[in-house]
Amino acid sequence: MQADLLDYVSRDSLLHRLDARWRLVGIVTACAALVFLKSVLAAALGLLGAVAALAAARLPLAWIVQRLGGLALFLLLFVVVLPLTMPGDPMDLGLFRLSLPGLHLAGLICLKALSISALVLLLFATAPVGVTLRAAHRLWVPDLLVQLLLLTYLHAYLLADELGKVRTALRLRRFRNRMNRHAYRTLGNVAGTLLVRSYERAERVGQAMKARGFSGRFRTLHRFHSNRADIVGAVLVSAVGVVPLLGELAAAIVTVR
Repeated sequence: MQADLLDYVSRDSLLHRLDARWRLVGIVTACAALVFLKSVLAAALGLLGAVAALAAARLPLAWIVQRLGGLALFLLLFVVVLPLTMPGDPMDLGLFRLSLPGLHLAGLICLKALSISALVLLLFATAPVGVTLRAAHRLWVPDLLVQLLLLTYLHAYLLADELGKVRTALRLRRFRNRMNRHAYRTLGNVAGTLLVRSYERAERVGQAMKARGFSGRFRTLHRFHSNRADIVGAVLVSAVGVVPLLGELAAAIVTVR
């Protein structure tokens, strides 16, 4: 995925050209608004808006479907479990009796999760992670938190590479993951090896950072420049979540009256 992101962040689109600070503000605002949605219709509109934003960023459809498809498979658990277990008005389907509140809640969870995930993909696919975290630092996110997020992002891929090497070594030795004592002992040894290697790598990284004069401050050569187009772009991105929320609030006010 890291190689994909490095390719996609160099593409040219209106969202790629936005100032990273305003893009971050717009996406965070949209995600926060999506969290407060309570109707399936509003959540569906939010998902449509998020997908439209991904399309505006000129990201490949196959890449989007692959990333969101894995999440959708996980969310199927809610679609299956909640209608069968949640109390409320039933809907009789012969062999099954589904709960209408359960169906509503399952749909709401799925739509909101997919919408927010799509916006997170948009955030990471339109600017390098380092630039995005630098923008977060400019928006008064604490230094320590920004550094921890950056190091976690970078070393997660290094740890995945280490795991890949260990798996290759196991396959060359004709190891097969089966439910027996030998397999469990081998997997335990692999976990211990990864922990030791990650600790040793962290020690080397810390020493390298000190040797290069790291003083605890987040530094970058990237410079931010914003204009009216960036503000308009941030407003449009935030509208993905804000517009459905405002529509939901307006409908609630009309219903009360």
